[in-house]
Amino acid sequence: MGTNLDKQIGARLKHLRTKAGYTQAQLAERVGCETSTIAHCEIGKNRISLTLLGNIANILEVELYKFFIAREPEENEKTLKSINELLKTASKAQLGLIYDTISNILDLTDIEK
Repeated sequence: MGTNLDKQIGARLKHLRTKAGYTQAQLAERVGCETSTIAHCEIGKNRISLTLLGNIANILEVELYKFFIAREPEENEKTLKSINELLKTASKAQLGLIYDTISNILDLTDIEK
């Protein structure tokens, strides 16, 4: 039986596969494996190899990291609204920490540009 990580990757695989319009059989044929391999990976029963995952990412035309994120980033307006709702529940001390953290992250991303 697979681990929680196997199940999370499998769920993302299923989401990205269906979003791209492929059936399990179509994807399996394109990557050169059995349909059952895709099915077992999607439910987390089998651990998917990085090689197979890389091939699937190429076929689905998605970046490999998309299989490792919990959800797609939301559009900015919706994200900001959600953040603001969370901030309303924060204490003064928490807000200070959050502000410092965000400032540091933005400073680091400016350096990388």
